[in-house]
Amino acid sequence: MSIPDKNIVVSTVCKRYNCSLSNIIRKKIMYHGVSNGKSLVLCTPESRLHPQGHGWFDLTTKQVDLLDDADIAILAVRLEGYKIYYVNFKQLRQLITPDMSLNYSEDEKWRFYIWEKYIKVRGNDMKFDIEPEFFTF
Repeated sequence: MSIPDKNIVVSTVCKRYNCSLSNIIRKKIMYHGVSNGKSLVLCTPESRLHPQGHGWFDLTTKQVDLLDDADIAILAVRLEGYKIYYVNFKQLRQLITPDMSLNYSEDEKWRFYIWEKYIKVRGNDMKFDIEPEFFTF
């Protein structure tokens, strides 16, 4: 199964928010723009499905900082099976605390597990409910 291309997400967000997005330099899954006078940041990670039935992705502190600084912060997770989960990052952010960060590489980061109907942050038992959008080509 394929993962939706990030250009689909960028195009969809541009239409929904009546804006133009451009790639943030050296951040291949991060985009920024302005919608109705408000700064908008889009982050669109991808994941394959794993045998446990979920996908996962990491967000670095730099990516989280960019999302935090925006008036409108959208996390659009692209998952195998042509699923895209559009999430208001400001709401999901409430589940992320510094003590849950991982330090196994040069960047401090958080790990997110994405299930069919919810996202969990590694180290937090709370579930963030979501619904996918499906795309057919």
